[in-house]
Amino acid sequence: MGRLAVLLMAALLVAAVAASAALLLPACGVRLPVFGVLSVCDTPEAAATRRDLAAERAMTADLAADVTRLERDLALLQCVAEPPPPPPPVIPETPSGLAPEAFEEDDISVMEGCWELQSDYQVRDVDTGDIVQFNHWRICFDENGNGREEMRATDGTLCEGVLTGAIGDGRLTMREPGKLQCDAGWFIFRRDITCALDAAGAAQCETFQPEINGRSSATLRRAGREPQ
Repeated sequence: MGRLAVLLMAALLVAAVAASAALLLPACGVRLPVFGVLSVCDTPEAAATRRDLAAERAMTADLAADVTRLERDLALLQCVAEPPPPPPPVIPETPSGLAPEAFEEDDISVMEGCWELQSDYQVRDVDTGDIVQFNHWRICFDENGNGREEMRATDGTLCEGVLTGAIGDGRLTMREPGKLQCDAGWFIFRRDITCALDAAGAAQCETFQPEINGRSSATLRRAGREPQ
């Protein structure tokens, strides 16, 4: 009888402990020391958190895929370096700024840029006989020999017009299409100008005015170059 009572008391104790454990368990799972909470249902907050986490993971996966695609596209690109600009033309150290053989190739492009004709150029008024002295004569060419010229007299008179240049037979020839008009109301008769280079690279030029058989001489050099 005593043993039976003990067994009965033990059974009641086990039942009480089991009931207490059941009361302590979460409604949707059990918390284990290593695995955390094993749940068969979620609270609304937990479900929302899980959805947000899943969305973030999906976004991260998409971004990683974009990065991989961009890296692949970048690897396929062929970068072509821009060629360096051409070096500036070398100006020979000669009195004219032209090499002695500059006129041998019949290439007018060597005259591209601006030039000065140094001379004691004078014109005489055919009506009054007055002499006008010029101390500035500048000619600028493009690569095709199309040029403009400007002459300024010591009294301030300015004469401007166009001309063309050509190279052939080792000479530079410059032709004015007509009279060179001046702002004082008069003009200079048309001129043909022929220049040749000597062995030192000096350019000696002769001018000829067919209408009046006028002749003169000048020295050609690149503009901005000091006389030698």
